[in-house]
Amino acid sequence: MKQSIYLCLLALSVLAFTSQKASAQYTITSYSMTNGCMGFDSGTVRTSGYTTGMTVLAYYGDGTSGSTTVYSSGTTGFATIFHPYALSGTYTIKYVLVYGGVDIDSVIFNQTILTCKHVMLWLYNDVNADCIWEAGTDFPIYSDPATLEVDSAGVAIDTIVATCGADYDELGPTGTIYSFKVIIDPLEFTHTCPTTGIVYDTVGLSYGTDRDIAFQCTGSGFDLAVNAYWSAGLDGAGSNTWVTAASCTAMAATLRIDYSPKYSFSGFYGGYSYPYTVSGNSVSISISSISDISPVTMFPVWLPVGTLTLGDTAQVHYTILPITGDADTVNNRLDAVDTIRTSWDPNGKSVYPQGTISSGTKLQYSIAFENTGTDTAFNIHIMDTLSDDLDINTIQVISASAPMTYMSTTYMGHNIVKFDFAHINLLDTASHGISSGMVVFTINAKTGLAVGTKIDNEAGIYFDDNVVVMTNNVENVIGMPLNVAPMTNVAKATLYPNPANDMVTISADNNIYYSFTFTNTLGQVIMNHIITSSQTQVNVNELPAGIYYISLKGEGGVKVLKFEKN
Repeated sequence: MKQSIYLCLLALSVLAFTSQKASAQYTITSYSMTNGCMGFDSGTVRTSGYTTGMTVLAYYGDGTSGSTTVYSSGTTGFATIFHPYALSGTYTIKYVLVYGGVDIDSVIFNQTILTCKHVMLWLYNDVNADCIWEAGTDFPIYSDPATLEVDSAGVAIDTIVATCGADYDELGPTGTIYSFKVIIDPLEFTHTCPTTGIVYDTVGLSYGTDRDIAFQCTGSGFDLAVNAYWSAGLDGAGSNTWVTAASCTAMAATLRIDYSPKYSFSGFYGGYSYPYTVSGNSVSISISSISDISPVTMFPVWLPVGTLTLGDTAQVHYTILPITGDADTVNNRLDAVDTIRTSWDPNGKSVYPQGTISSGTKLQYSIAFENTGTDTAFNIHIMDTLSDDLDINTIQVISASAPMTYMSTTYMGHNIVKFDFAHINLLDTASHGISSGMVVFTINAKTGLAVGTKIDNEAGIYFDDNVVVMTNNVENVIGMPLNVAPMTNVAKATLYPNPANDMVTISADNNIYYSFTFTNTLGQVIMNHIITSSQTQVNVNELPAGIYYISLKGEGGVKVLKFEKN
């Protein structure tokens, strides 16, 4: 995007306060208020300690007040405050920390509320072609994103790339006209309502409105895609797996998972199960029907083989078939490596490609979640503070397992993305396998980053008003520029067998070569792999017979190997 989706939120007021009341056991250590655009203004209060019964009494400066419970956050406390403002202006806000009916600390600050309007854009598959969103009949578009241009007062100011929908805050004086125009339809879809692909909205003092854009599936092709979060533990491994098909008609598919010999396939984690066959360290899972309106979520699990080592790594490779005729074969494959932890976790984050990358690389992040509580999770949202070394202008939402809108903003100089699964009504822990979800997005590393730059990322998952669940941290490192190979470094790489029918092994020093790209004779990319060990096995069983080229990249420069598939 050319600038933050939530322009209103640029009017962010963040202040820090340290109490001078040394005699008080609990004090307000920091606080903030975010202008959420006329009706959704939120603040956070943090305290130096926590005990049950603490509250924050807020005086909002518009003649109203409210009380909010303080929750535990380890050894400290926090409270999240929401308050609507009817008019723009500057307000004097006071937060009072209360315990046992006694005011024990307070802060006063000013907050400017700007005139703007909140709009929720919904992108849906109008199955019955009546231009009306109908739950149970029509569906959000999961399989492929649409690209929308945002205009304000006739000037293009932004671009949104999203599935399902996006939240947007319109900034400007009352009466400013915004338009949202579809410039790229989702694969296999055509926008139908409105026929122009443009919806309009006008800035006012109301909280906001919904704007719908209807699409119909009109294409004759298909695009299968697999996304997964792989988690390895001493007690076993699990994979929150999300398969989509940009296909107007239902089709059959097979998900093949080649997994580490450190594990044996056990089946599925509660919920739905699928027919499968196991051969060696490979499981083939049959999906009888998948289409645009019927994506598939599954949770395959594995048991450990022998005694595993904490801190070791385990790999897994996903392939969704058929590949022949698929519009985009790159998203048919996914490779993942995880460090073995004490126990595998259904809530987590993964990045692809993993490990060492070059500046400007497009990274694909998957955030998986599962309701492990004992009651339905009615609303779930994910807050992801992105690395400063990622280019927020390039963010694209690729897939979501349930109706979801997203927004981005800037907080204390850092880019934050929020994925909101409102009214998801995710079943509780008794429904393992169908109480989970996922969101997938891509974003580019900035160009010109220095060798050795680390790009770290983790996200917070919020189930209703429960304490945040933090994901694992994923890390990429900027490696040696691929076009500047040391002349003194002569790296060797071989592949065997050649020709091959099923599996081919690439032998290369993973300290020299970081990744490789598989292309056909037309130059089309068939797959990408990250090299994490000296021996990398690649499943080529489904590739058509012919000649292929494997380009290895890293400090050893670029080395091309020729391969023949029988």
